[in-house]
Amino acid sequence: MRIIGLIVYLFAALMVGIGSNLPAMIDTSSLIIVLLGTLGLLLFGGSRLGNMFGVVFSGEATVADLQEAAQAWKQAGAYMMTCGGIGTFIGLIIMLKNMDDPAAIAPGMAIALLTTFYGIVLGLGICLPLSARLEDRARPQEEETRTSNI
Repeated sequence: MRIIGLIVYLFAALMVGIGSNLPAMIDTSSLIIVLLGTLGLLLFGGSRLGNMFGVVFSGEATVADLQEAAQAWKQAGAYMMTCGGIGTFIGLIIMLKNMDDPAAIAPGMAIALLTTFYGIVLGLGICLPLSARLEDRARPQEEETRTSNI
């Protein structure tokens, strides 16, 4: 069901709305701002990236690893949306700098809008559901550990 949910999310939320305008929705500068900004903030915050990704694909993770990874994915979602906001300001500054040349306004506008879009789509659509799934996986193991300690 999770795979179906991801497909519905990508298809319904993105492809139907974007339609034939997919090339217009791809901007490497915006993607770099969101992804590398998030990576930098995760590293600065002390998140263990190996654990974050490893636990998602591991069937035998400990409760502590699942909880730590869930928290890191939750932070990644917040960081992605934050980087999207920062990218919006960067794009607006580029636009304002080029106000005397109307043809040069579009690249700044693309960065301003697409960084926000990428931050929201990746943060709310990928990171937060992954965090919730890892928390759900940790819950039965945590209850089993508590029961065996009694």
